[in-house]
Amino acid sequence: MPCPFGRSRPSNARIVPTVLRVWDTPRPMPEKTNALPTKFRSGTKPLFPHAAMLRPVPGRLSFDRVATIYDETRSLAPRAMARLLAVLVDELHRKRVLEIGVGTGRYAVPLQKSGIRVVGVDISRPMVEFGLAKGLRDVVFAEGAHLPFAPRSFDVATTNHVLHLVANWREVFAEIARVTRETYFTVIERSQRVDSIQRDYDDLLREAGYEYHHPGIHERDLPSLVKPDMVIPVGPFHETVPADTLLKEFAGRAYSSQWEVPEPIHREAIARLRQQWGGKDYSRSYALEVTFWRIDRIPELAKATVQRS
Repeated sequence: MPCPFGRSRPSNARIVPTVLRVWDTPRPMPEKTNALPTKFRSGTKPLFPHAAMLRPVPGRLSFDRVATIYDETRSLAPRAMARLLAVLVDELHRKRVLEIGVGTGRYAVPLQKSGIRVVGVDISRPMVEFGLAKGLRDVVFAEGAHLPFAPRSFDVATTNHVLHLVANWREVFAEIARVTRETYFTVIERSQRVDSIQRDYDDLLREAGYEYHHPGIHERDLPSLVKPDMVIPVGPFHETVPADTLLKEFAGRAYSSQWEVPEPIHREAIARLRQQWGGKDYSRSYALEVTFWRIDRIPELAKATVQRS
């Protein structure tokens, strides 16, 4: 029986419970384009002819409001991205991959350019427009909880930094289990820094009597619900950026946890953060984990009990 986790098992991979293997191109923000494809396509032939291009789904949280800055504020450093892509290309060789929440194609575009067959699903037209400008192909507008694909259409499925916005994330996993044959994976970032501008911002909000909880679940929390079958560590990485760059992102409400913060509370928090961090450098160390579950274990994730803090 072929290994569902790629062509070979690397020496530094570890299989859980007994984590799996490991492995440096900045890209400019594209010009916005309104040229959406009229149908689902891949070159000259559709990969899944029965999958129609659907209208964006109303009434769902999406990244529409930050589409113009998404890549700028979420992209990995070039070296980290290159090493991560080397891992993904090796693991996904000859696989048909579904990415739910493909967005601007942060992962899908370089994977497609590396020869990996990736089909994307999203509800955000602005995000997909930016992806198309970068060369993204094969996108379907649809909800992750209602996928327009036949059973077992894909070998591998993935979500990355999207489930925290999805209240019905359990239904998304049910659909993943239906349309996928082998594995589900997500890329998790683990920071080694205890203090951060994000934490300080959240603390200031709580001090002002405001606390926000996302409607869904963060992918980084999935391993605490169901132990993964395989984890490939990538890193560690070290980087230093001007704190003022991060403060500008927070001031502009670049992150979903900020979108509903009352303006007076937000302004006061930003003012205090500038007093603390303004003019300084912000250094951090982090590692990435490419985390896999066999598809027959995805129902466990869909049914897992979540403890809200």
